[in-house]
Amino acid sequence: MSGGDPLELVDGVRRVRPDDHFMVLTETDASPMHVGALVVLDVPHSERAGLAGRIRHQFAARLPATPLLARLVEAPDGFDSDVWVDLAAADLDALIVEEGSSDLGQEVARINLQRLDLTGPPFKVHVFPDAAAFYLKMHHCVADGIGFQEVLRLLSDDNAPVPPRSADARLPGGEEWRALSEARFAAEAQARSDQVIARKAALAELEAFTGERAETPQLKLSGPTTAQRGYATTSVALKPFRAAAQALDATVNDLFLACAAWALRDHLLAIDDLPATPLVVNSARSYRRPEHGRFGNRIVAIHPHLATHLPEPIERLRAIQASMACELRRTALDEALLDALEKPYGARDRRAAFADRTRGGGRVLPGNVTLSNVPGPGGERRWAGYRQVHNFPVPIIGSGRFLNITSRRSGANLDMGVIADAGKIADVERIARRFEAAVAGYAAIAGTDR
Repeated sequence: MSGGDPLELVDGVRRVRPDDHFMVLTETDASPMHVGALVVLDVPHSERAGLAGRIRHQFAARLPATPLLARLVEAPDGFDSDVWVDLAAADLDALIVEEGSSDLGQEVARINLQRLDLTGPPFKVHVFPDAAAFYLKMHHCVADGIGFQEVLRLLSDDNAPVPPRSADARLPGGEEWRALSEARFAAEAQARSDQVIARKAALAELEAFTGERAETPQLKLSGPTTAQRGYATTSVALKPFRAAAQALDATVNDLFLACAAWALRDHLLAIDDLPATPLVVNSARSYRRPEHGRFGNRIVAIHPHLATHLPEPIERLRAIQASMACELRRTALDEALLDALEKPYGARDRRAAFADRTRGGGRVLPGNVTLSNVPGPGGERRWAGYRQVHNFPVPIIGSGRFLNITSRRSGANLDMGVIADAGKIADVERIARRFEAAVAGYAAIAGTDR
């Protein structure tokens, strides 16, 4: 199932782009690389006992429409990309499991650290009947946050059941695979050469931005990410949030970042860890276009600062807007550095490079925390006939960071997932409540709280 993906090798076998391969190579036990959603449904108490079975039936009828019914396979000798090989069926009893939910946040945090087995379908679903909820996680190498939303749509009642596949896709043999790869590389030679020229030009233009980014400050909370997690959720009504943003001459994303900055500043003041320079965000901006298809990763990193050193909320908001504007001016150039075609032995060379980097302690990437605002459905959504109440993100924490707050629209709300390195932030609920207080604070300043 290609979904418009231009990288077909043979029918049902799709090459993995270098950007997607990166998501596999950067994964560690302390930083699993999957995107997820905690979906809360309106299920009568009398029907909750059978929820796991209904979700299995829902997925069984729709998985062939998604990129999830597949397994990852390495090309011989790493000459070509790894590939996704479509499967006819999967063991849904093993992939969709029932869990207890005495403490839903704690259970999601625990499950979040369990890595996915990419030799089989790159997803798992944990159903919490007592809470009328399920947690779907999908490996980041399959798609970015926007692609994940498309996967959710295809699995929900928004999409009708699809016919099952008759058989697993045929993986080409070694010699055939080599011949197909060589032919593809030859056909892409000019495009690859053009990309090299474009990357050199982009690097030259990026010199004009030297010194514009804030340096990532070192905190007590800095350092290697631990294999501990805490998870909390919050939800705000979109209409008043948007009204406050408009009254403050800001976008919804500007106000989301400003509220996160307010919450983080208060937290760092409380633990005596507020740096004199602003916290820096690790986030992403989509550059997906129709020709890219619906899945895979089409994102560039952006690193705005949060102006946490400024005590006045409006001054902080304006500084965040200025920093974000600067980041957005450079994203077209950053895209040219990332959107690369595969090259012969590229997969083998990346594995070797990441192995060396791991032995050397890894690269230090910009950003103290991750903040993301991802589009979501504005209308009603249903699963197995049940109305979706919330679509809370369950985000990742990249190596070296301690917190991720991700926002996603769900009907009339902005649903947010807050995940923290519990080895550094013991009470993630407090961060969520401080975010809510920041929303109220900006609404009061905007005069939209009345």
